[in-house]
Amino acid sequence: MTQNNPYRGAFLLILAAAGLLVIAAATGRGDITTATLVLAGAGCFTAGVFLLALHKGEPIDSEITALLPVQGTVTIATLCADLGLQGNAWFVPNEGAVIEVIPVAGTLPALPEDDYSYITKDGECAVRIPPTSAPLLAHLREKHALEVPDEEKALLACITEVCDDLLEVAEKTEAVRDGENIVVTLAGYRLIPGCRAVRAASPKCCTMVGCPICSLLAAIAALGTGGPITIEHTAVDEKRRTVRVILRPAGAAARGAGPGNSR
Repeated sequence: MTQNNPYRGAFLLILAAAGLLVIAAATGRGDITTATLVLAGAGCFTAGVFLLALHKGEPIDSEITALLPVQGTVTIATLCADLGLQGNAWFVPNEGAVIEVIPVAGTLPALPEDDYSYITKDGECAVRIPPTSAPLLAHLREKHALEVPDEEKALLACITEVCDDLLEVAEKTEAVRDGENIVVTLAGYRLIPGCRAVRAASPKCCTMVGCPICSLLAAIAALGTGGPITIEHTAVDEKRRTVRVILRPAGAAARGAGPGNSR
């Protein structure tokens, strides 16, 4: 029903314009009243045409949007688990791009110079893939001229701006430092149905692979800090529609410090 409202309003404006012009023509007084009717009619007609021309239709339902990447995220995690991988994903900055590495355990292996998907050098086993957020990050760079700052305060503000203003996936985003970790809280998160579906398969999917949004947070943090970042922990409160993501840099993970270690 709401989909037709803009069209109905436009047609009503055009009909009102026609009515005003008919009245002006019928009276034929040629005075200021007639001129006012003609101007009002022209204004209504112009507004109606603009409303029809600029209306783009209703956006895709947020629940449908949330479910689109679910199966891909779960499938990648399932394939990695079947290969014996158990570690959380690492997001490694590489010449302006970001590589996602999923190791057997928690240690990030040294990356070989080739771009082969399977890393088996020196007994270190891992899978290297483009992050699920790669198309989204490319879109933000191309369409919104996104530049990730390396200064801490600006980086945290960048994460907030991307989530709240550019993507509008949350009503309010908070990105803060907690020790060496970056903690991002998405309040009023609009893609909760996707979180529910992924976590129904396994909460490990959130840290082993990461959906496009969590993956994007980690990718931005990796580009901003200039070092590998892992999704250490995610928490979802469906009733409050809140998602909390803990991102940990490589050095902190090696020392085992931070709140995500207690999960």
